[in-house]
Amino acid sequence: MKNKHVKLFFLVVGVLILIVVWLSTYGINKTIDRTISADVYEDDNWSSIASSIEISGNLKKTLFSTSFVGTFAIEYYEPSCRDGVQAKINWQNGYQNIFFYYAGNFSRLDVKMIDINEDMDHLMIILEDGTIITSPDYYIPTQIRKEYKE
Repeated sequence: MKNKHVKLFFLVVGVLILIVVWLSTYGINKTIDRTISADVYEDDNWSSIASSIEISGNLKKTLFSTSFVGTFAIEYYEPSCRDGVQAKINWQNGYQNIFFYYAGNFSRLDVKMIDINEDMDHLMIILEDGTIITSPDYYIPTQIRKEYKE
């Protein structure tokens, strides 16, 4: 009887180890295909321009990281909308990085900062010129508002 319990224990542990290895290596892939509305703030009077962001690609979640590869076309920002432009977004340690791939080159383009949730429906992007692009429900922190006005 004791021998059966030991075998069952090792079988359960082995299956759990296989699941952990699979999730940390291959993870869960999810196809994202959506267009979200966006507000664009160009100047310090905080009036917004309506825009949109087309998101289409593969979201991969593993135990230790999350990444997105695909189209991330910001209607307001033309370089991100060119044919053949692909984006890669990585989530690590509470921060996100975005790189665009176009014609053999990786670049951040003019994206200074991005804050986007892993469901990719709640975001804020700050461009090098100070333009802020947000989803309509995104609260822009006071510190960013102060930095933006200076």
